[in-house]
Amino acid sequence: MMRRRSWMRNLLTLALLGSLLGAPVQAVLASGAAAPPASAYISGLVGHAQQYPLSCESRSAVDLAAFWGVSVSETNFFNSLPQSDNPDKGFVGPVTGSWGQIPPNAYGVHAKPIAKQLKALGLKADWHKGLSWKDLRNEIAAGRPVIVWVIGGVWSGTGVSYTSNDGHTSTVAAYEHTMIMIGYDDSLVHLVDAGSGRTLTTSVSSFRNSWGVLDNMAVTVSGGNSQGNVVTSDNDNKQEETQNTNNNDYDGETYVVRSGDYLSKIARNLGISWVDLAALNGISYPWVVYAGQVLKLSGNAQANNNQSNNQQQEEKEEEPAQNNNDNEVVASGDTYTVQKGEYLAQIARKFGINWVTIANLNNLTSPYIVYPGQVLNMPGGSGGNSNASNSNNNSSNGNEAQEQDEQITQKPSGDTYVVQRGDYLVALGREWGISWRDIAALNNISYPWVVHPGQVLQVP
Repeated sequence: MMRRRSWMRNLLTLALLGSLLGAPVQAVLASGAAAPPASAYISGLVGHAQQYPLSCESRSAVDLAAFWGVSVSETNFFNSLPQSDNPDKGFVGPVTGSWGQIPPNAYGVHAKPIAKQLKALGLKADWHKGLSWKDLRNEIAAGRPVIVWVIGGVWSGTGVSYTSNDGHTSTVAAYEHTMIMIGYDDSLVHLVDAGSGRTLTTSVSSFRNSWGVLDNMAVTVSGGNSQGNVVTSDNDNKQEETQNTNNNDYDGETYVVRSGDYLSKIARNLGISWVDLAALNGISYPWVVYAGQVLKLSGNAQANNNQSNNQQQEEKEEEPAQNNNDNEVVASGDTYTVQKGEYLAQIARKFGINWVTIANLNNLTSPYIVYPGQVLNMPGGSGGNSNASNSNNNSSNGNEAQEQDEQITQKPSGDTYVVQRGDYLVALGREWGISWRDIAALNNISYPWVVHPGQVLQVP
């Protein structure tokens, strides 16, 4: 008993010394606690999009403070931070600077100054480096959201050793960013993104890889008047995972994403393929959905968890259109009239062709939405019924379709292209018939190969 008391006194002494010396508090965080539950999710934290290009840390801090009942504006919080070329002491560079740089250029701020300012607001805040995955999950399971430092949209990255004018050396990384972790399970992590204010769901492996670039840096807050609730589970709750959505979320044609949803979970609940759901809504890698987002669904989508019924439905969708079905007609001249509930990937699968080919031929762009009654030009020589096969004999129409396809996929005139909203490198490369890697190399674009509206690209 005496030995246990002595150990506890030593631990408290170390924690006090660490606090006085400004060292990260990591020993006092549940390091001897039991293993965290299999899953935990905190509700009640409301996110908002950051107001300035580099104010993500202030935005996350303000939203976390609000969760604990403390109200402060993002601008006031940022103005309270000291300025420094050392990110462990203060904010580096102007808050309106360009994102993606490292000190001494415009950058941002690390955990210590954020925790210090949260303390000034009356909250019990601590900053951490080297926080363990176990301790992070225990914080969430205890109902305490945590600010975490990641790279961009939970991308991979590389830390760089940087020495400031005061001689202090720290690890920095391009695209340093903050999010608030609010949940996890065996395979996924749920975060509130300061950039958008929305909930983002990513894989555990992607999160840990991105979080580790800046040495598992975090800010925790305990005590105060919490505005949320936490739900934990020691088992994989299949009943909760596969439960049907309520009438406010799902009307048979659309679904409103709820906090904690992710694409494969929604698709599984509705008995449809997540790949088709992504294609229908123009969702690409990393296939992120946000709470409140309205997803379009197939008219045939059923919230049915019977695997055999789902398989029969998929097989039915994959059958070629038949002549005796008046609702699914491919007219002469290689056209097809879209029916209610149909989407591009489904139509393409029905006729055994690539949906990208149909999109290019009809000049459809992201999110590749088609509407009931819309007449689509179909590639010559393809199709799954007699009407479509008869069109093979119409060489003039086939040639016209081929010419139109070539016109759409040709490279832009001149040597440059201005990026439009919704563009991304892979799509541009496919549209122009060249490798997207060649475009990236020519324009010095590296991982994660992001392009922005208005950006001028050199075209190979």
